[in-house]
Amino acid sequence: MHYPFEDEQYRQPDFVVEYEIDLCDEMKNAKPHQGMRTDFLYDGDDPQLDGVYMIWPELLDENGQVIEDKIPGSALHQARANMWILSEEMREFHRKRIKIGTKGYWVRGPFKVANVTVIKLGALSC
Repeated sequence: MHYPFEDEQYRQPDFVVEYEIDLCDEMKNAKPHQGMRTDFLYDGDDPQLDGVYMIWPELLDENGQVIEDKIPGSALHQARANMWILSEEMREFHRKRIKIGTKGYWVRGPFKVANVTVIKLGALSC
């Protein structure tokens, strides 16, 4: 069972995205689910030069509630997710880059898992 990060962190998520699972050929057998630890890659960035960032998704259901089920393959194909920046030192960097409409990807190593678009700013806007 997944417990909402908001209850553990005592704050709102940093931002919210709309996502669409889009597994590359190398990841076609992956089973996206709540609790997966993907990194964040900004659209247009080169992961080899610019790097990827520890910003983890927390999947939401159709009603905007945090999904508690962690069974592999349980992620909706298209939905929304809260996003949590793990490194406090990187918050200012991301505050300057993340805006409504910012596009990016969830990645595992060099492989893309999902396309994402920022739709709402949360704690990052403070």
